[in-house]
Parts: sequence; C-alpha cells; structure tokens
Amino acid sequence: MSRNVKVVISCLCGAAKQTVVLRTNESTSGPLGVDLCHCYDCRHSSGLLCVSYAPTQVPRSLDNLVAYPDESAQPSATTPRRYFCGVCGCHMFRYSAVGDGEIDKSWEVATGTIIGRAGVDDELAQVDDGKEEPLLRYARHVNADSTNDGGLSPFIKLIEGTEPFEEGWINESRGGDSKGILEAHCHCKTVRFYITRPDASSRLPRSGFSDLIVPGATSPREAVDNPRDEKWWLRPQSQDNPDLTRYMAGTCACQSCQLAAGFEIQTWAFVPRSNIFFQPPAAAASSSSSSSFSDALPLDFPTLRQTYSPLRTYESSPGVFREFCPRCGASVFWHDRWRPGLIDVSVGLLTADEGARAESWLDWWRGRVSFQEDAGNGRVGGVARWGKDVVETLAEGLRG
Repeated sequence: MSRNVKVVISCLCGAAKQTVVLRTNESTSGPLGVDLCHCYDCRHSSGLLCVSYAPTQVPRSLDNLVAYPDESAQPSATTPRRYFCGVCGCHMFRYSAVGDGEIDKSWEVATGTIIGRAGVDDELAQVDDGKEEPLLRYARHVNADSTNDGGLSPFIKLIEGTEPFEEGWINESRGGDSKGILEAHCHCKTVRFYITRPDASSRLPRSGFSDLIVPGATSPREAVDNPRDEKWWLRPQSQDNPDLTRYMAGTCACQSCQLAAGFEIQTWAFVPRSNIFFQPPAAAASSSSSSSFSDALPLDFPTLRQTYSPLRTYESSPGVFREFCPRCGASVFWHDRWRPGLIDVSVGLLTADEGARAESWLDWWRGRVSFQEDAGNGRVGGVARWGKDVVETLAEGLRG
C-alpha cells in the first residue's frame, strides 16, 4: 500500500460525506492494521460491543458533526473527542491529543464509514472487488478485559496475537441487575432506561422472523412473515431451564447499520416495548447509578418527544426509525411501523453484572450474522473485501 491512501467516507444520511487521507506506515506493506476496541467508553458512546478506527490525516471538514465531549473540554490520549453526524448519529472521527506538533497523528476515522478509494475529483473510484487487496485488517483486540466476558472478542479470531482475555477481570463500575432489572445508559447518561424480564405482555407483539433466523434474501416471503406467530424473541434461561426469561440478541452487518453506527458490526437485543422503561433526564441527573427508577416512564416514542427529548430520531427509510443520543451519539434503538411492539436495543448500552454480552438476560443467536450477504454492499474494491472478511470471520467464530 502506498504511503497515503485517499478514501471516500460517508455516514448514512450523507451529510458528513467527504474524502480523507489514511496514514500508513512506510516500513510495512499490505492492509493497514487497526485495533478492535472493547472498552467501556467505546461501548457506551457507540452503543456497540466494539469499534475500530483507522489513522488519518486532519479531516478537511467537521461540518454537520457534533463533538463529544464538546469543544469546552480538552481531549487527551486517554480521553479522546469523538465526532458524529448530527443528523443520523454515525460516528465519523476520533481525536486524541498526543502532544505539541503531533496534530496530524491524532486523528482517526471510523472504519465503517470508509466506502472505497477516491479517484478523479475525489469521486469514488470503481474497482473490481476481487482485484484489490483488503484495505484494512484487524490487528489486535484491545481492552477486552473491561467487558468481564470478552464481549465479541472470543468470536473474532485474529491471525496475529490478541490481547489475552481472562474471565473475571472487571475494570468498570456497573449499574447491575441484582434487582431484577437490567439498566442501560449511553456514555453521557443523557439516555437512561431499564429492561424488565419477560412477562405476559412480552408475548403480545407480532413480528416476522429476524433475518438472523430466516434469511430474507434467500427465503420465501411466507416463511419470513412468521405465519405461526412464533414469539422467537423470547428465549429459555438455559438448556436445563425452559422458562422464557431471556431475550434474543444477535449481530448485524447490513449497510444501513454500518453507516448509521460508523462501524462494521452492530449488536442488537430484541425486547418488547412493554419491557422498556425510560428515566427522565432530571431524575437521572439527581440519582445514583443504583437508582430505583421510581420516575421511570414506559417507552412511548410520541410521549417522549412531547415531554422531553433524550433521543434524536432519524428515519433511515420510510417507516424505519433509529434513535441515538444527541449529546454523545450512542446508537439506542431501531424500530419500524410494522412491528411497533418489538424494539431493537443496542447491546453496548447494557450494564449486566456478568459482562458486556449480558448472557443471563440475552441468548445470542450464533447460526449466522444478520444480513451477512450485504457486508460489502455500498463499498468497492479492497474496502468491500475488508467488510466481507470481517463478517465472514465473525460468522465462523459464532458458529464455532
């Protein structure tokens, strides 16, 4: 790979689309190695279980982007400033202050926003996916210890050595789930809510099958529609305990999730709306992390918008809505008008005692990655190959 590689980046809505120049190491060849970070800050500021950034030169523009923390706070090597699209919530850049005169070495771009090499007039260069080597590669897992259970790191096998993960390491404070509720929050805690265990109301929604279970691209419409009205989102506690006390969770690689988050791997839990309760910001600010949520409100999007605005909504396609925190940019919910009673919840926000995967609450589907056939859609050349490689590696790890 040449020293400087100009690429086109974009968020889902296109408001932050531009070209940037990746920084590569002159002493190495081949794809640029990037870290896959599982730390608390990355999970709760993105809503995902892990994120990845590639080093880049100073961006040409920060137009339409929101900074977190805002410009009044000075970033450092350990507390970076993140920039996300104010329209769709996509994370675009991370800036870490590393010392005087090093500004060009302080910027990184979210890997999921890279759609291909830039050609003439900074337009996307059309290259055959099979004729260009992957532009990036995962080199290391970092900060997996802060997850307490490894997060997604056990399922993403890397060729090079990875940061070792030992079960039982805890490097963060958690909200806990000892009171029969599972707390969740974004990094800035503007968005705080909790989830309750399945009850009679959890069986009321109707929904077609998730693409995790029945691939929409290759299955007949009648199969996807779930004609027997199976409550597939309700899962047994364990192989030995058939009580339906958990919710299904899984990974998604669709193009819209990639561009809405800024990263390749989204993680969702499927939770009935009746089991989600919001804490008003005023109450959240005055309470401790072990709050009883006595002021919590049932999740009702019109009511939330009328009473206060802890969420920003982006309609990614007609009738399909994504919510994110307007202050730190964390992805929060996905929902649509065809199944209003069932909500996709970003798993990176959860604070389960046992770890980031919250396996006492969630049953992870390991048969496939949702929309894994779409992994390279909207990307070209080596970037498309990178996206496909990531999802193939994850799918193999989940099956294994």
